Amino acid sequence: MEERNRVLGESLSGLLEQGKMGAALALLDGLHPADAAEVLESIPYEERLRIFKAWDAEDSSEALLEMSEGGQVEVVQGLARNLAVRIISEMPPDDAVDLLADLPPKLAESILSGINPARAGELRRLLAHGENTAGGLMTPEAMRLRDSLTVGEVLEELRRAPERIEMIYYVYFHDEKERLTGVSSLRELIIADPDRPASEVMHRDLITVGPGEDQEKVASLIDRYDLLAVPVVDEQGRLLGIVTVDDVMDVIEEESKEDIYGLAGTFEAEEGKERRPFLAAFLGRLPWVLVALALELLLAGGILRAFSHVLKEHLAVMFFIPAILSMGSTVSLQGAARVSVDIAHGGGRRRNIRGVMGEVGVGLLIAVFAGGAMALVAWSMRENARLGMVVGLAMACSVVFAALVGASLPLALRAMGKDPSRAGEPLLATLMDVLCLAVYLSISLALI
Repeated sequence: MEERNRVLGESLSGLLEQGKMGAALALLDGLHPADAAEVLESIPYEERLRIFKAWDAEDSSEALLEMSEGGQVEVVQGLARNLAVRIISEMPPDDAVDLLADLPPKLAESILSGINPARAGELRRLLAHGENTAGGLMTPEAMRLRDSLTVGEVLEELRRAPERIEMIYYVYFHDEKERLTGVSSLRELIIADPDRPASEVMHRDLITVGPGEDQEKVASLIDRYDLLAVPVVDEQGRLLGIVTVDDVMDVIEEESKEDIYGLAGTFEAEEGKERRPFLAAFLGRLPWVLVALALELLLAGGILRAFSHVLKEHLAVMFFIPAILSMGSTVSLQGAARVSVDIAHGGGRRRNIRGVMGEVGVGLLIAVFAGGAMALVAWSMRENARLGMVVGLAMACSVVFAALVGASLPLALRAMGKDPSRAGEPLLATLMDVLCLAVYLSISLALI
């Protein structure tokens, strides 16, 4: 597919060089919007702008939505204001809001001022919600009907539904005060008796979110209950809009990138930046490296200096310090990752605590094997059974401590209102290394 789109991109450039704009647009019209977007991003920027300036607004808006965020912004910035207004007006509200939020504020306001006032007001209300919240993700165009209708009347309304309704597989019902009362799937309505009241078919045990709900929680709910959409309601229970599964897939991809980069302390996927320039990436990572280096020198170095006079007499203890640092870091990060996943999937407090205890249990088993191996190696080095036993015990305690700290850290971060996935950041990982080193040396040297 990539090779085909590359060839199509070359063909498109060739048609533009020959001045055959009609043929170029016909080529794009025959493609799926996602393929058209890939072809467009393979050609030079100036040629891309020529296409959008000549293309039908509805078709160009569909292709524009499939382009990368940076590509979307570049195109809109290069278009005349009235053309940008027409293209964005053709987009679904949630997608239009995402694009407007990425534009420079002055340009976004200029485009909004040119859109139909009713439509512009709707977009402004959506923009008022946080970008990473349910309100920022939702589309207000849901199929909503009175719960006093019969099934047959509902089906008639569905036949007359405008094309802009994005998710027609769910029908949401409300009472006379526009409070959400139930939901029914299209399949349930089709097989039901047309004369039956819709109130008898709909489900009243609704899964809803508020407009301020974090996008990760919304994604977790849709994934957990296998939903195609989740309704967003205000404090009075009125339906504001819905978050659809396609929006959630984008969120999952975005959050996964952030978590992966966050674990390494690079944060290169944040704020919609798929790639950062070399210098920016270097400057973004350097502070974390310097902080970690300072902590290692000040804390870990300070611990080693404090025990230096004793370590000189027991070199076998010092020999295993690299192993301690490696084991502490590995076990703590594994525990943090496991509990962070449980939290991300909406695990309750009891489940999360069980997860911590489970990780401590795993840490105990690892400690038995690691401590036993450490004891045998220490004994073989010095032919001192007591030294081997002490070093092995200290190693085991350090591993258990690392498992406890690593597994507990995501819960502590969540309690402080922080992202639990940040438990793997270099700064926290360095602190866990230092703590494990302190535990190991304190126990081993105290017992020798």
